[in-house]
Amino acid sequence: MRSSDRNARILILGAGPGGLSAAHYLRRYGYKNVTVFEKLGRVGGLCRSVTEDNQAFDLGAAVVSPDYREVLKMARRTGARLEKVFGAAAFSLKKGEIGEPYHRLLDYLAGGSSWAEYLRYLLLCLQYIWKRFLLREVFRRPGWAGIASHPELCVTFSEWLKNNRLEELGRLFEMPITTFGYGNLDEIPAPYALRYMSPMTLVAVLLSGIKFSRFLPGVLLVRRFKDGFQRFWEKVAWDLNVRLNVEVKAIKRSDEGITVTYTHPVQIIGDQLAHAEDKTRFDYLIVAFPVLKENLEKTMDLTEEEAWLQSRTEFIPYAVASFEIADLVLKERVAFHLPLPPLGEPMIVSQPHPDNELMAFYARLPSTEPTPDDERRLREHIERYVKAFGGRIKTDDDWHSYDAWLYFKHVSVEEFRAGYYDRWENIQGDNRTFYVGGLFDFDYVEGIARYSRSLIEKHFVEGD
Repeated sequence: MRSSDRNARILILGAGPGGLSAAHYLRRYGYKNVTVFEKLGRVGGLCRSVTEDNQAFDLGAAVVSPDYREVLKMARRTGARLEKVFGAAAFSLKKGEIGEPYHRLLDYLAGGSSWAEYLRYLLLCLQYIWKRFLLREVFRRPGWAGIASHPELCVTFSEWLKNNRLEELGRLFEMPITTFGYGNLDEIPAPYALRYMSPMTLVAVLLSGIKFSRFLPGVLLVRRFKDGFQRFWEKVAWDLNVRLNVEVKAIKRSDEGITVTYTHPVQIIGDQLAHAEDKTRFDYLIVAFPVLKENLEKTMDLTEEEAWLQSRTEFIPYAVASFEIADLVLKERVAFHLPLPPLGEPMIVSQPHPDNELMAFYARLPSTEPTPDDERRLREHIERYVKAFGGRIKTDDDWHSYDAWLYFKHVSVEEFRAGYYDRWENIQGDNRTFYVGGLFDFDYVEGIARYSRSLIEKHFVEGD
C-alpha cells in the first residue's frame, strides 16, 4: 500500500524521535495534514533535558556520533548547536570502601598496562573496524528485512565477537552497549550491536576517550547538544502540528480510514477549563511509541499478526537518577564502573559541567518492571558511591530526579533467525497503519530517524 496524496490526513502517535522524525520527513516531502498526538506535556520521548544554573543536562539520550547523519542534518536545519564530549574515567569500589576509586581506563580495556597489550588492543579495534566495514551492504538500508538470510549474524554479540576472534574487545563494548541500557553482550543480538557500533561511531568513541581529544575537530568526536537533546527535538517540533497532553481512548480502523477518539485540554489564554473528548477521522496512522502489547490492545483492535509480533518483544528496565553533589568534581565528565557492578547499582556517573554540582547516575534495574524498592536501593548505592568519591548529597537543596522505564524494545536472537522482521515489513501499511521506532532498527536516535525516513520514502513518496 502506498499513498502519494499530499493532502492525506495522517495521524502520528508519539512525539519522541520516531514520531517527530516521521512528521519531519512527511513535511519535507510536501504532506500538509500531519498531526502528532503526544500524551505527555513535552516532546522528545526519552530525550529529556533539564536546566540547572543556566546549564543544560540530559537525563536520557545524551550524545551523537559522526555517524548520526540524519540527526546532524536536522540539527543544521534547525540551528541546534553541538559541543564536543571528551574524556572518560573508570572506577570501581566495594561495599564500604573509601579511598581512591579511579583506575586507568586504558589498562582495563587493554587487559594490562604494557605497551604490547596496548598495541594488541589497538590491532583488535582495527580488526573490528575492518570486519564491520565488510558488512556495510548488510547494514546499508535501515531496518532488518532479509537479516534472517545471514545466520552468521543472527547470534549474540558475544558469540559474534568470539567467532571473529575479537572476544577481548568485550570490555570495550560493555561501555557503549551494556552501560547504556542495551543488555549484556551475551544477551543482545549481534545485528543490533553491529549497527550501533559502526566504524565511524567506534572511532569517535575511541578518540573522545583520549586525553588530547579536546584539541581534535568536533566532527571526529562524540558530541552533545549544547541546549540538551530534548531542546533539539523541540526545535524540530516548531514546524510541526504537535498536540500535547492528548490521551487516545479508542482507534477504529477500516478500509475507509482511521477514526480516533481522544481527550485533550481545553484552554483559554493558558487557563485550563476541562478535558474535552473528540472524535476525528484520518486517512493513515503511524504508531511511533514503544508500547506493551496489552496496553496497545486497550485502544486498538490488533490483527492476529500484529498481536503475535508485539507479543515477542522484550524490554530492559533502566533508570537514571540525578542529585546535586557537594565537594566533588569528577576526574572526567563521565565515569564508568568497570568491571560492571551488580544489577541495580549505577554503571555510569555523569557530571557534564565541572562547575555544576548536578550529577546523573545510570543503572539497569534488577526487577522485571521498575518498582519503588528499585528507587530506594538505587539511592542507597548512590550514597555509597558519592561517599567513596569524597562528596555528599546536598540534602539542603536535594535537587533530585528519578526516571525509570522499560527501555530497549527488542527481540531475541531466535526471532532474528526465524524472520521476525520480514513479517513486520510485510504488514507495514495494512489497515492503513504503519509502525516506526527503535524496535524496527535499533533503539538509538539515529537508527530511529533513519528508519522513519526509509518508511516515509517507501510508502508515501516512491511511485509518485
